[in-house]
Amino acid sequence: MAQVSAQKCSLCDEQNGAYYCYECQQALCTVCRNNHGKIPALSGHTVADINTVDLSTVNKKSHCLEHEKEFLFYCVKCDTFICSKCVTSTHYTHPFSEITEIVVKEREKAKENIEELKLKIDAISTLQEKVKTTHFEQLHSKSKQCIEHIEFVSKDLQSCIESKRSIKATEVEDNEKNEQENLKAFVDNTDSVHKQYTQILSELENVLLEKHDVTFYSSYRSIDSDIQTLVNIPEEPEEAQVPIFKDKFLYQEVQDYMESKIDNRLCQNCSVQKMKIEDLQSEITKWELQRYKLEIMLQKRKDQFITKK
Repeated sequence: MAQVSAQKCSLCDEQNGAYYCYECQQALCTVCRNNHGKIPALSGHTVADINTVDLSTVNKKSHCLEHEKEFLFYCVKCDTFICSKCVTSTHYTHPFSEITEIVVKEREKAKENIEELKLKIDAISTLQEKVKTTHFEQLHSKSKQCIEHIEFVSKDLQSCIESKRSIKATEVEDNEKNEQENLKAFVDNTDSVHKQYTQILSELENVLLEKHDVTFYSSYRSIDSDIQTLVNIPEEPEEAQVPIFKDKFLYQEVQDYMESKIDNRLCQNCSVQKMKIEDLQSEITKWELQRYKLEIMLQKRKDQFITKK
């Protein structure tokens, strides 16, 4: 409430006011309050602790704004407080009652409101506590379970992809080993031929240094005989082949695996799931068809280019 600090007593003007009289609209110290209560004409006045009174608005609320007089009655028809002049003017034909009578009823209603509000406040507090404990815990628990499930599914998919990758990579690695063995065998074979050619070349170069004709002739004829028996130079082997990797097959295998997981988890007759699978298959079919058309178009252009040449 808006309080007027250290307001002086309106009667003695010496002590600070400790009370306030609504009817007199004056602050009272303790001594003057006791004297005020002894006056019979003032015995019905409402006196309250000044600290509980909003002095900035109390004067406006307790007086008639039209006639600037104190409220004396309550107009039942207009549902408002009226002063002595209101009774003989604006409200002279209206039924009215004592202010105390209507206030008693309103106070009872206020008490009922207080009880209802207390119950609702308790209900709100209980609800808040439940949300803070149960709901937060459930949210955290379910979120944790969902994340764990996501991690599990992701690892399962990663495991599937890694397994497929390992198989495809192993096929290429095994093929490389076989091709390497073939190439190594070819190199070993040509190495033997190389040695034979090198040896005969050396013998020829040495025999040419022979000055004696008969000796040269005999030696050369022997070497020439060896030359006739030399094997032909091996032809270059064909380029080693690497298995063709078609990514669409790998995608298809992974897709089949995912569909098998979906089928195991959901009802086979689930129309929504079937629709999702059919849509996915339709998209893949469209993609494959577009790719096939593109390959045909590229091949036609290639053929046209070759024909023009």
